[in-house]
Amino acid sequence: MKLSLSIIWYIASVLIIYSGIKYSIKYKFIQLNIEEIKKAIKSKSNNNVSPISSLCISLAAKIGVGSLSGIALAIYYGGIGTIFWICLISLIISINTYVECKLGIKYRIKNKDNYLGGPSYYIKKCLNNKKLSYLYSILIIITYSILFLSIQTNTIINTFNHFNINSIYTSIFLFIITFIIIIKDIKGISTINTIIVPIMLIFYLILGIYIFIANINMISGIIMQVLKSAFNIRSIIPVFLIGMQRAIFITESSIGTSAISASICDNNPHKQGMLEVFGIYVTIFIVCLTTFILIVTSDYELINYQVTSGIDLVIYAFNYHFGSRGIIFLSIITTLFAFSTIVASYYFGESNLIFLNNHKKIKLLYMFIFLVTIIISSYIKANILWNLTDYFIALLAIINVSAILKIDT
Repeated sequence: MKLSLSIIWYIASVLIIYSGIKYSIKYKFIQLNIEEIKKAIKSKSNNNVSPISSLCISLAAKIGVGSLSGIALAIYYGGIGTIFWICLISLIISINTYVECKLGIKYRIKNKDNYLGGPSYYIKKCLNNKKLSYLYSILIIITYSILFLSIQTNTIINTFNHFNINSIYTSIFLFIITFIIIIKDIKGISTINTIIVPIMLIFYLILGIYIFIANINMISGIIMQVLKSAFNIRSIIPVFLIGMQRAIFITESSIGTSAISASICDNNPHKQGMLEVFGIYVTIFIVCLTTFILIVTSDYELINYQVTSGIDLVIYAFNYHFGSRGIIFLSIITTLFAFSTIVASYYFGESNLIFLNNHKKIKLLYMFIFLVTIIISSYIKANILWNLTDYFIALLAIINVSAILKIDT
């Protein structure tokens, strides 16, 4: 499993970096154009889903526990130099998100009062490859509606276990509140994420600024350690690869999910693409760097237990900085991050299910399986979930980027 995972990630890495460089040159590094991003933020939609609401669904999926556990795991397995590669690679590959969003909007379809789009749609329309488009949809449903869902639920449950709350009670609560939201379809999903995402970002940013200021004397030393670790000749390849995996996993750039969320908004393709690029920067330079600072300014290197999901390391850092209040702060953050991702994951799965089969009974069965997965997630080992998700993410990236490179953009 580990060997096959490494091989598939080498293939995905080559494709993604190649595509990132190719389109960065073609579009003159437009992903770094601050003025274009500002215009995109001010853009308006011609339907009932605003550009910001669409972005919030995308951000909800990105800013899950991967921004917490993912960064912790990167530090644990690759050292602090991984954050350098996560940031640099995110800047390069964010252009892939711009391209996939343009394609998503260009080749989307109208479904009643809403739009549906994403890689499945442009793979089928542009490449006339029905089998590959179906495979992509199936992989998205498995990855987000089962694996990602399980990771988010598992993390919430593990966090609340610190308050001695029984796992089944937490699962049932998540089951009920998730059902109440997803039953309202895209309107309910976009509304709840438009509320949750700004709140959780502001709250987390405030904590990050506080830790940064409180430990300002350590920052220069940390920067030097990051650069030394990132360019260590003996470990540069594994550190780079881990940074690449985490960058793709956290930003979801090159996977195609940004194209799914961007397609629901009736906005200019260029502006919506730039808005999704902005979402990547928010994820990396606010959320992930905050998590990184929280961990590396603690004495995390003294931990002598085996980290399984990464959340253990984050819990330790929060307790180190905030004492008994740390677990309360982290519980709030984890619940907001993970729950917003759960709701977004449902939409990604449903959108691709409709592509495969739009029968009402099939959609009801999908909803039932999704909700039941919430209950059984507490019984699945976190390390198994992370390994499987990494595998499927790499497959999705390979399919999506290969398609993008063949389509005239």
